[in-house]
Amino acid sequence: MKKLLLTLSLVLVFAFSALGGITAFAEVSLEECDRCFQTTANTVLTEEEVGAATISATRKPVYDLNLTHLGYVYEFEIVSGKGYAIVVCEEFGYIANEFVKSGQSPYASLDETELCGYVNTMSYFKITDGVACDIATGEALPQELISLLSENAILYSASTASDTDTLSLKISYVKKDSNYNAVAYEYPEYSVSGGLTNCCAAKAGGNIVGYYDRFYEDLIPNHTAGFTTNGLYRYNLQDAYVQDTIVQLFSDMKGSNNGISEANFKSGLKTYCARKNLSCDYTSLMSSGKIDYSAFKSAIDDGKPSALFLSTYNTCVIYNLDDYDILDYTKYYDNHVMVGFGYDEVKYHRNDGSSISYKFIAVATGFGYPSSAYFNINFATNIDSVLKVYIH
Repeated sequence: MKKLLLTLSLVLVFAFSALGGITAFAEVSLEECDRCFQTTANTVLTEEEVGAATISATRKPVYDLNLTHLGYVYEFEIVSGKGYAIVVCEEFGYIANEFVKSGQSPYASLDETELCGYVNTMSYFKITDGVACDIATGEALPQELISLLSENAILYSASTASDTDTLSLKISYVKKDSNYNAVAYEYPEYSVSGGLTNCCAAKAGGNIVGYYDRFYEDLIPNHTAGFTTNGLYRYNLQDAYVQDTIVQLFSDMKGSNNGISEANFKSGLKTYCARKNLSCDYTSLMSSGKIDYSAFKSAIDDGKPSALFLSTYNTCVIYNLDDYDILDYTKYYDNHVMVGFGYDEVKYHRNDGSSISYKFIAVATGFGYPSSAYFNINFATNIDSVLKVYIH
């Protein structure tokens, strides 16, 4: 079986139907769904089955029994005929709950006014005018049946942090300068905890171990770190072996319901690496109680990620439009650990002749959404410690 490195050609199909005021796209990440589909396709399909290096797919939004956006159905065609995959966002992250290489999509008969509904494997419905209906008959599903189906249904779930604020900024500009670099084109963004609580430090350790697994394959047994396509390295999504690693790190770091201290993070990660006959070195990137941003950038340029220990912090998702950017911030007021995998120094030259600059760190957040984001080091934040981590 030949290794397959697919690129995707995707078309998003919108179904126009009222959902009674429910936000149609909730917080499901289109990027994460696409990545999950691509990673799964690269694992499941062979070159002979696809017949090309590019697979074309049409994606449609899929909703759960609560009529909340759950993910997407990807409909594609390969040598053997039509196939489909259903990618959902649930409590264990983004997963391809179904991937059928030969078979018509269960939603093939829906018209453009009907939405795709998903219960679980091989259990589907459609939404017509905001009502869950049987696909075959078009009749509304009785509430008793919906209640019964709900017992085993996959429902949308995303990680949330307590005590959060949101802020959206629109920045118009005539020119934008960006100085960006990261350790990989797509770095690890693991977020599933295996049912653990207060385990962000273990997840951060998992992301760091996942990064170095590219260079030391036994760091995460049975797991392939990623792949190179078009000269760019992309890390694979989380799987069961990554989750096992996070659980092991939680144990090595003496995790509890009270969380994990920085000291236990360091000793636990060292213990994990020593078990693999590897060393784990730390270098503080703090100066006079603040992050040494220049030192952080140098570490990234040298291929070394950093663990960020934070209390009061932010994540920022940036939407790039024609002549302005939207910066969507979420501010958090609790302790957390994220991993810095890149940096971006952005300077906006605005229409009135003024300019504004930002210093961002590209992070794996440890959250289900956003699993990756920017962290503005000068906005609503308290950085307790920054450790460059070198596993060798």
